[in-house]
Amino acid sequence: MIKDTILRAGDIALKWFRNDPENWEKEDGSLISKVDIEINNLLMKILKKNNPNFGWLSEETEDDKSRLTNEVTYVVDPLDGTKAFLEGKKEFSISIALVKNGEPISGIVYSPSTKEIFESEKGKGSWKNNKQIKISKYKELSGCRMVAFKPMFSHPSWKKPWPDMLIENKNSVAYRMALVASGEFDAMMALNSKNDWDIAAGDLLITEAGGIVSQHNNTKMKYNDLSTKKPSVIGSNLKIYNEIINKVKDLKL
Repeated sequence: MIKDTILRAGDIALKWFRNDPENWEKEDGSLISKVDIEINNLLMKILKKNNPNFGWLSEETEDDKSRLTNEVTYVVDPLDGTKAFLEGKKEFSISIALVKNGEPISGIVYSPSTKEIFESEKGKGSWKNNKQIKISKYKELSGCRMVAFKPMFSHPSWKKPWPDMLIENKNSVAYRMALVASGEFDAMMALNSKNDWDIAAGDLLITEAGGIVSQHNNTKMKYNDLSTKKPSVIGSNLKIYNEIINKVKDLKL
C-alpha cells in the first residue's frame, strides 16, 4: 500500500517537473511549492485512512505533537530536494518511514525522475527496484566516493586536511542515503541540521544494507521525539564511518 501510494505521489512530481509550478519561501527561507503540498495531501489522505491509529509527522503538515502518543508514526518528506526540483535537476525524492519506539521499522525512498525505488524493512534487508542491495565494501576514506556538499571539506577550520575523495552532491538527503545503501557511493555526510523526515527512511536503508548511521558525535538517531531536529548525519560502512567520526566527533554543531 505504501509503495503504490508513493508511486502515485511520484506521478504528481513528474507532472510538474520542469513545468514551472507555483512556489514561495517559507519563514526559514527554504523553498516550498504547490507540488510539496499536493503530494503531502495525497499521502496523508491515503496513508492515514489506511492506518488511522498511526501518528503523522511531515515536513508540510503542522506538527501538533499528537504523534507522541502513537506507538507507530509515519515520518514523511513529500518532496525532499525541492530546490533541485524547481531548478529542473533530477536529484529529488519522496521519503516515507514508519517509526516505532524511536526507531524506523520500514522505509521507502522514491526518485521519480530516475525511476529508482529503495525499500527496507527492519530485520529483512534493503532493496532497489526489487533487487537486494548492500553497502559498499571500500575500506578507507581516501579515494572513497563521498556524496556530500564539496566546499565543506576545504573549509579552513579543519585541523587536518581531508584526504582526496570523489565527491558529488545531491540536493536530496534521503536520496544521498539511498545511494550509499545501494553501494553506488561509499559514504554520505551532512554537518548541518536535518529533520526526522529527511533521514529516517534513509537511516533504515543504510543499516539494513549493512552500514551504520549516526550523528557526527557518534550518537545514534532517535526519531519521533519532541524535537525532530538532528545536528548532523553520517552514513557509511563501519571502516569509513570510523575514519569520519574520528575527524568530526569533537565539532560543536
